[in-house]
Amino acid sequence: MTADASPAPTEAGRLHRIADVLRDIARGGLAGALGGLLAGGIGGRIVMRLTAMMNPDATGLRTENGELIGAITANGTLALFVFGGLFGGAVAGVVWVVTSPWIPGTGARRALLTMPIAAALGGFTLVRASNSDFVVLGQDGPIIVMLIALVALIGGATALLDGWLDRRLPRPGSDPTLPLVGYGVIAGFGLLLFLPLTLNTYLNHGFAGRAPLEAGWALIATGAATAIWWALRIATGRADRPPALQAAGRIGLVAAVLLGGRFVLEGASKILAAG
Repeated sequence: MTADASPAPTEAGRLHRIADVLRDIARGGLAGALGGLLAGGIGGRIVMRLTAMMNPDATGLRTENGELIGAITANGTLALFVFGGLFGGAVAGVVWVVTSPWIPGTGARRALLTMPIAAALGGFTLVRASNSDFVVLGQDGPIIVMLIALVALIGGATALLDGWLDRRLPRPGSDPTLPLVGYGVIAGFGLLLFLPLTLNTYLNHGFAGRAPLEAGWALIATGAATAIWWALRIATGRADRPPALQAAGRIGLVAAVLLGGRFVLEGASKILAAG
């Protein structure tokens, strides 16, 4: 055996583990984008139609985004799918990548568990007291419930799509080069474009209305636990989570859910009180 023969398997193994982690990141981001596009886009159109039916006096008035209430237009539908569905799904994908390692279960059970988590962490993006649409539409309680349910639906769809993609996306084989590059490009694209968007959404007042700062910092703590798990997987090749790290990740997630849920409820209370 030559002196330089032994490092090769170690290096190949390390690249394989990096590709496997990048696959998880890319898969989660794609699941969020697809979940937002499908559940958020289609569901958002249904919610808007139901809202117009529940408030016939508002028909013909314009929303905060300049769209006519009660009118189904190509521009309005496209804007809903792109900005509400795709970009909202991209943020959901970042949050899913950060939190999913700490959400137990598989399949429908995991999707059901994800739905209230998504509502607590993302409900504030639609239920905002500063949104003039609630004034136009009459601050209707059922509308708030539908909007929160829409966010929950995006979360459940993301969880199901993540499992579906996990069964179909190729895993790194004997030569991890192609998966390393492919998944790396997708993960890097999300990191450069959508991570800043997500951080601004949670930490920057005025970017998307008042931000849930405490929930945002709890999500960052959860993300730190996730990043440590990725580093351990790459370094050791073990997919199991150390008990202390498991506890830290789940405590961070629970804290984010409680703080985010409180923020959503405060926003809903302000809207109803102004009615």
